Amino acid sequence: MIDLKSFFPTITAFIAFIITLCCLFAGTQKNLLDNVNLLTLYTPEGSSPSPYFTTTTTTTSPAHTFYSVHIMSYCQGTLGPLPPGATDLYGTRNVTACSNRTILFAFDPTAAWPKEVTHGPALEWPRVISDDFHAFRMTSRAMAVLYIIGVGTMGTVLLVKGVEVATRKKQYGVFEFGFLVLGSLSISIASIIATALAFEFVALINAHGDGSGVTARYGDKFLGMTWASTGLLILGSLVSFNNVFAQAPAAPAPSKDEEEG
Repeated sequence: MIDLKSFFPTITAFIAFIITLCCLFAGTQKNLLDNVNLLTLYTPEGSSPSPYFTTTTTTTSPAHTFYSVHIMSYCQGTLGPLPPGATDLYGTRNVTACSNRTILFAFDPTAAWPKEVTHGPALEWPRVISDDFHAFRMTSRAMAVLYIIGVGTMGTVLLVKGVEVATRKKQYGVFEFGFLVLGSLSISIASIIATALAFEFVALINAHGDGSGVTARYGDKFLGMTWASTGLLILGSLVSFNNVFAQAPAAPAPSKDEEEG
């Protein structure tokens, strides 16, 4: 009979593995979970007073109206018109392209924007925002490394469980617990960093972009997914600890001689 309790940590690790992979690879290709982003940078398109009703870019204003920042890449595009009765002031997102996937990615808005826009008369680019992204560059890269470590540890948990099932040996439980704890720590720290960037960094960009039309918005879907993964790993670690260390061993069945005596 299958012991569901012993498989519960593996199930949580598997679900967290899938969720974290989605967070990690979101935005690495066009239309690949491009709405699951850490934050989005919105920019006015040239002389247009608002980016909210733009449908296409122009030759006089080649900048895109939004840049969606992910863990290993960024996507860019334009904002479509607001549908009647819409409550979202940012309209429909039309992703046009995504950058190449890079493990140690750090978004540089000055490099992403065309030079004629960031240094031309069409927009007074707030250089302090570039400085903000530069200051958080190492933090963003450390977060990416933590997510990769978390994915690796979760994959190892699944591998350990597979070996345990194949060999029918229970001593692999302690390894499962150890990798679950390591995965929980790495994803928890990465989620904390992502949350700090999402709230504090976005507030900083909005403050420094005031008056230039540059705004930012944090990705609520990304935060929900990364914290869901964190919760699953912590829960799996607790159950694994109980399975390995806290659960009392079953009493051995009495022998035939003891029963007759």
